[in-house]
Amino acid sequence: MVENLKISHLKIFCEKHGIIHEFSSPRTPQKNGVVEKKNRSLQEMARTMLHENNLAKHFWAEAINTTCYVQNRTYIRPLLNKTAYELFKGRKPNISYFHQFGCTCYVLNNKVCLKKFDAKAQKGIFLGYSERSKAYRLYNSETLCVEESMHVKFDDKEPGDKTPEQVDIAGSEDSDDYSEPDQISEVNETPEAEAAPDVPSAEASEEDHNASQQVI
Repeated sequence: MVENLKISHLKIFCEKHGIIHEFSSPRTPQKNGVVEKKNRSLQEMARTMLHENNLAKHFWAEAINTTCYVQNRTYIRPLLNKTAYELFKGRKPNISYFHQFGCTCYVLNNKVCLKKFDAKAQKGIFLGYSERSKAYRLYNSETLCVEESMHVKFDDKEPGDKTPEQVDIAGSEDSDDYSEPDQISEVNETPEAEAAPDVPSAEASEEDHNASQQVI
């Protein structure tokens, strides 16, 4: 019953605006080439983002929404040389607030009454952008729910970058490698010091000086 009402409303809308509603044959998705290509690009991009950041598959809806949000502001139409956002809004989009999907983020905890020395931020996973406001969507690791907030700090890093802990470990290993040649050089220098020629003592020099005075 509800579907029939929707179809009737759509039919009235098309007739009112002079739109011809054409249908395709059932079970023939190849006739919708543009739509299928768009769906495939969304699916491929969302799959890549999920696997790149090792996120669970139940975040697929957030990945699809973020993919569509980004593509509407970055993909340029070949003939018009404009993005979908620019065609709809009449101005170029601002993408300076974009962040890496799935990166670690920290949201301000302004919901709970905190004590003096309690942490003010909660750790989460960045999932996308809000459709209703200028806020970010994230998965809060402590409350185990998806929430929207503007008070977010991001830890953006490129895939393959080392964490500070990994950098410290690598630095300590390098320092150990460089300390070994110094020890070897010290060991090699000790025999040379023992084999050095004898230096005349101060007593011998005084005796020579007295002998020279007696001769005179």
